[in-house]
Amino acid sequence: MTATAASLPVIRALIDQARSKQFEGGVIGILARPEWDGPAEFEHESVPVRVMPCPSALAVREALLSRSSERWLVVLTDRDTDDLGLGITAHLVGKTLRQPDPWEAVRDGFGATRLDHRLVTAPHPRDLANGFLTATPEGGWAPARGGLLTPDHAFSSLASARLGLGRAGGEIDSGAVLAWSSHPVSATSLADLRSLAGDTIVDALLDWIGRRTGATGKAVAPLLRGGRSRDAVPLGLVTRAVLSSAMESGPRALLRAQLGERLSDPALQAWASDSETVTTDLLVRDSDAAAHVLARAETLLDTLEAGSFADASGFLRRGLSSRLTTLGEALRLATERASVRARSHGSDAPLADLARLPAVEQALAEVESHALAGHPDESRVPRAHAAVRLTRWLARPAHPLPTKHLDSHVARHRDHDAWVDRATDDVWTGVSDEGLAQGLRTVLAAARLRRSSHDLAFAAALARHEGDGKSAPGEVANLEQVMGRTVLPLAKAQPVLLVVADGMSTSVASEVVDDMVHRYESWLECVPQNQDRRGAALALLPTLTRVSRTSLLCGELRDGGQAEEQDGFKSLCRAAGVKGALFHKRPLDSSEAGFELSHDVTAAIDDVAGTQLVACVLNTIDDALDRSDPGGTSWNASNIKHLRPLLDAARRSGRIVVLTSDHGHVIERREGRSLAIAGASSNRSRPTTGAPAEEGEVRVHGPRVLLHGGDAILAVDERLRYGNLKAGYHGGGAPAEVVVPVCVLTPAREPEGWRYAPPQSPDWWRGPVAVEPSAEPPTPSAASPRSQQTKSSPTLFDVTAPAPTPREDLATAVVASSTYRDQRSRAARVLITNDQVSSLLRALLAAPANRLDNESAAASLGIATVQFSGALGQVQRLLNVEQYPVLSRDADGVAVVLDTALLCEQFEVAE
Repeated sequence: MTATAASLPVIRALIDQARSKQFEGGVIGILARPEWDGPAEFEHESVPVRVMPCPSALAVREALLSRSSERWLVVLTDRDTDDLGLGITAHLVGKTLRQPDPWEAVRDGFGATRLDHRLVTAPHPRDLANGFLTATPEGGWAPARGGLLTPDHAFSSLASARLGLGRAGGEIDSGAVLAWSSHPVSATSLADLRSLAGDTIVDALLDWIGRRTGATGKAVAPLLRGGRSRDAVPLGLVTRAVLSSAMESGPRALLRAQLGERLSDPALQAWASDSETVTTDLLVRDSDAAAHVLARAETLLDTLEAGSFADASGFLRRGLSSRLTTLGEALRLATERASVRARSHGSDAPLADLARLPAVEQALAEVESHALAGHPDESRVPRAHAAVRLTRWLARPAHPLPTKHLDSHVARHRDHDAWVDRATDDVWTGVSDEGLAQGLRTVLAAARLRRSSHDLAFAAALARHEGDGKSAPGEVANLEQVMGRTVLPLAKAQPVLLVVADGMSTSVASEVVDDMVHRYESWLECVPQNQDRRGAALALLPTLTRVSRTSLLCGELRDGGQAEEQDGFKSLCRAAGVKGALFHKRPLDSSEAGFELSHDVTAAIDDVAGTQLVACVLNTIDDALDRSDPGGTSWNASNIKHLRPLLDAARRSGRIVVLTSDHGHVIERREGRSLAIAGASSNRSRPTTGAPAEEGEVRVHGPRVLLHGGDAILAVDERLRYGNLKAGYHGGGAPAEVVVPVCVLTPAREPEGWRYAPPQSPDWWRGPVAVEPSAEPPTPSAASPRSQQTKSSPTLFDVTAPAPTPREDLATAVVASSTYRDQRSRAARVLITNDQVSSLLRALLAAPANRLDNESAAASLGIATVQFSGALGQVQRLLNVEQYPVLSRDADGVAVVLDTALLCEQFEVAE
């Protein structure tokens, strides 16, 4: 028999076998060719090993003279046991020569009793076995199941131990391989394994991986063999763009060159899908790896000359840019003729092209479906979304309001125009992409046409109202009445934290409250039981801190500073029988090192039994008008100094929070004009000096005009100022300055006489809106339908939407049907009213695809979003006849869907 060569892995494995039989040293005889090109001496498990080739029995005898029980001597000889005789073999471990069969050592290494024939019949089986022996990890291999060593167990163990891929004996799929390939360790670990154990085992491992990963494996295996594992995911992403090109196009040819073979479209699609799944996961849990994948994909996109097809990808940055460009063009086309429409029909006519609105919504949907749309570093998408919101608003007609109805003007500002201002601030910040920037600019120009006309109409109504000397209109309060009407009554019933955010406009308040309610989920907004909207008040005139804040805190018309505010606040609280504490900037800023709030402020808030009302004045927003950019700031509870810790303290102590302001502000957009006026009291207010108000101004007089002898001229146009250039201004007569938000929030149950507020955002803010060319929108009004009801104890689910129209529509037909009456009689405990059901049905019937997000559905029911799940269950009891899903939630649970065909069938009404 011809002897085979011995290898270092085999020698190590035979030593391990001897060690397992309690041998700590000795002589191991191996029947092999008496030649050795490895190290003559080395250590194995800290024990010295010497290897000696012995071509004759005499050579073996001489080698035995150097044996030691504390070290290993390995004898390589081609003489069999008969030639050696008992005198020599008696000195060998096991008293016999060992055959250098690497597969036997591999089998033992895996604790198996049998070998799968696919291992021993693979190409170059001996090299493969030696590779496994060489790659044996320090702790050994995971034992084979059932005593049979299969290729799956062997290669999965190798991939786990040496590549960090999967787990020993576990399943490995295309997703796991692609996720592994995205990390730097993938390339180095493959190269290290090739250097350690040879090409044979690495090639066999890659073949096995390719078989285990299906269609994706056909694409990935060539990259792994070529040492390009880190290109597996990026190139897979680019493949999505390549698939959009023609069959024999350049990008496809270049992709074939990258892979070295031609793959079918289904294989390429599988690779692209798997790569997108892995990238989605990386974006969530490993931003560094995701950044590398996306950056490399952009490079490969150029390499394959596939940049013009990037918009087909929902992951490539260039794909998002392309989609944003498409959206920018759709926005531009929808609003480019706004000025013509305004000249012909007035600025309250629809200023956006209704026929182009679906294209805008579709382009936005394409943008928002992109994986990078919500990335923290992606600022373009929120600005584009804000522009779409403005376009929806512009597509709606808004009828002019009579000058005598100041409450309607206040309501329109609070319920719509303040949200317009919020979107405008986002859009105005701009983007660097030319196509999108042009669209944003066109939308802003259209929005300004309408907003400017609303500002002037509001100012005219304000001047008439103040001149008449009437009390505050409707549900709107004068600012000096807020303490007496809202704050003190609440404080008598439950401890209150009053936060006066100096300079906070209604627009900024909407942003801050949304942050408190949606992001932190620890606060719920409340409104009086007979109202639907948050409160609004009229600032003192001019809209300056010295008159507005002082009058607010004193509860009466007053001009003064912090000393007057402290004195007036104490007197007001004392007269109401409420113990109160007022903190201005200095005590709030006087906290000790390591503490967010000063001890005095914390102690007052915690003293719920003694201090019923704690008031804190925060100056962050007002300060920003002088020193920073309030229009470029995303306002939230964290970036208004002291607000977050104040809210936390109030929540811990169970205090109601009333968030309000003294006045709002307008933003300097670097395109206005300045007038040099002597005696101006601010950048936005001046004395009359006997001259009439100019364009963009309003003259006001009356008892609530506390400066200039009760007769002043206020700037209304936001582009007009009387003093030095700043970041923003207040003092004028624009609704953004005059209308003060009054928001009540609770960390737990609503106060007595109050209820959780329905969603306050307008429908065009939340999602696509159905706009009919002949639609006549209702005139905004501060008066709520609830206030016209006579019920003594309204329930949580009382209707707050407008009453049904007289015409017989589908919603009315459903509620009037006999089937519905039967459903209602069976659901005796359902609190949802028929009007609420009709309102929800109308909203769903008008919505695209008859689908409404939960917030919009809650708004149609006139309830808070937090109450929607319970309310939806009640509506389903009425509409889902015999459990048929007429009304259901979508798969993600974020929207409600109406099956109109099933609705008509179940209730026997015509669509």
